[in-house]
Amino acid sequence: MKESEKILKELTKHLDSLEIESEEELNKETQKFLEKLNKDEINFEDTPEYESDELLEEAYEAETEKEARNLAKKALEVYPDNIDAQVFLANMEKNPVNRLKQLDWAIEKARKILEEKGLLEEDNIGHFWGIIETRPYMRARHSKLEELMMMGRYKEAVKESEELLRLCENDNLGVRSVLIGLYCYFEEFDKCEKLHKQYKEDYTISMLLPMTIMYYKKSDYKKAEKMLKEIDEINPFIAEYFVGEVDFDSEDNPEYYSIGSEEEAYITFKENFYLIASVPSFTQFVVEKLYI
Repeated sequence: MKESEKILKELTKHLDSLEIESEEELNKETQKFLEKLNKDEINFEDTPEYESDELLEEAYEAETEKEARNLAKKALEVYPDNIDAQVFLANMEKNPVNRLKQLDWAIEKARKILEEKGLLEEDNIGHFWGIIETRPYMRARHSKLEELMMMGRYKEAVKESEELLRLCENDNLGVRSVLIGLYCYFEEFDKCEKLHKQYKEDYTISMLLPMTIMYYKKSDYKKAEKMLKEIDEINPFIAEYFVGEVDFDSEDNPEYYSIGSEEEAYITFKENFYLIASVPSFTQFVVEKLYI
């Protein structure tokens, strides 16, 4: 469990213990909690769940694969319902088929936990991630989506992406940028445009690149060129990837990046490489419009 989620859980528990009758009172109590937190006056309950999460954090920082695996297994021994630990171990599997099987097992277990807590009610659908208890389930499904993409199982990836967006309309995990690329790949252009319109505030190259390819595939070259130049203004590094060689086998992928950075260009190009490769002439179009 990430530190922020640990704090949010403690805050939620604290607020639930009070009889709050107004938003003003809610904000006041929240501020009090944060002030105590900043002064290290909050005593987090020492539970198996918290202990398990601490072990998992150590696993993430472990220097060797063996140490990481042992720590994650110990985290599960302490708290068997630690879905994040199960996903961590699943992702360590070398065989993709085994990885996917273990991820499915973790997802099903997480689903049952949510069902027991009454969190799968229709009123909660669309608001997942905002409900802290749903986050391990969402992370597990997102890991499955990444695995499906790596395995080239794109039809299944479409269904997984659509389900993740149904559960979390705010899309805290950035699934929309994967789905729009898949829609473009399968030439479901109406869905491309609908998704782009739904998240029109997201003016990032991860959304714009698939849209550019979509216009190109539709023979709307003017729109494709216009959007391509918008991408180039946001991040000039992306164009360089169409004329250079990129090592996509590197395990040292950036976890975080800023808009307009080379890291953003690398991730966007890598994640859309299957789409770009499916339209070989698009690379020539990019070169002609940005370099000639």
